[in-house]
Amino acid sequence: MYGYFQKDDNDERFYAEHLANRLPDPIFDAHAHLNLPEHVSRVSQQTINGDWALECGLVMPYEDAVSYHETLFPNLKMKILALPWPLPEADIPANNAYLSGLAGENKVTALMTIRPEWDAEYVEKQLLAGGFAGFKPYPYMAASEKGAEVSIFDFLPHHHLEIADKHGKAVLLHLPRKGRLADDDNIHEIRTIVQRYPGLRLVIAHFGRSFNVKYLKEGLIKLGDDKGAVYFDTAAVINPAVHREALQHLRSDQILFGMDLPILLWHGKRRWTETEYFNLCREDFSWNKHTDADNEKSYTFFVYEQCKAMLDCMEEEGASAQTVKDIFHHNAVKVYGAK
Repeated sequence: MYGYFQKDDNDERFYAEHLANRLPDPIFDAHAHLNLPEHVSRVSQQTINGDWALECGLVMPYEDAVSYHETLFPNLKMKILALPWPLPEADIPANNAYLSGLAGENKVTALMTIRPEWDAEYVEKQLLAGGFAGFKPYPYMAASEKGAEVSIFDFLPHHHLEIADKHGKAVLLHLPRKGRLADDDNIHEIRTIVQRYPGLRLVIAHFGRSFNVKYLKEGLIKLGDDKGAVYFDTAAVINPAVHREALQHLRSDQILFGMDLPILLWHGKRRWTETEYFNLCREDFSWNKHTDADNEKSYTFFVYEQCKAMLDCMEEEGASAQTVKDIFHHNAVKVYGAK
């Protein structure tokens, strides 16, 4: 486990006051990257330096994931949707095999990362033999820049979508392009997927990278009638305005709870402008400028802030206890066919 991951008295108080009696049991974490150190041993320092998130956490064996969950959410049963690290330099076949083994032991539900150059025969064989619930493509397979101006189909080609459609599998999609969910080209391609491949279940990660409400609000309008054919996970989204927008304009069964571990194990929160977000963090990562140093001791875990924001918004919107259970557990079970 990462040495910086430490639970203190302030975390205990925050959990007891804001989460302990409000979270359902069990919880399904529908966005967690599991791997072994050897799977990412070839990932260069240059790659890590180019993405603040990779510095926070790049390794998480199953046993560590269980320990993190037990520490963060004591006495709650946790289920995991396990994703490989979808980086070009990673040993993706080995990482896929590792998750397949865990899925075979009923420890996790797993998605398979795909490289766009893999042929259909190989992908279909690995998908079915590995017991995967679907695919986890990623823009890094088409471009090294985060938020690059590439097509979804550059890293999620049609011959892979045809396989997911044929077998009724899920696809967890991280959107490219700086415009995020609101980008017109992203919207066109999402609509193409749901219309051309109705047999698959499309889940868009991070509410379409809508860490600011502007992107979600504009994106949902642009999706039009196809909005109802898409699912979204909450991974790394802490902004209450985003969660409120989702609850008001999506069906509750379209929202899946996820945390994006091991990236977000630190203490902190965020500030926002209309189009950007800024991490406020206690831990000494190279990207952390400690712009709020006087208040850092009062920070709790980022994922606690995320859960509180979600629960507060659900309470404000009059969500039922069943809706809370659905978002934190049942929806992911249905979408990913988990046990």
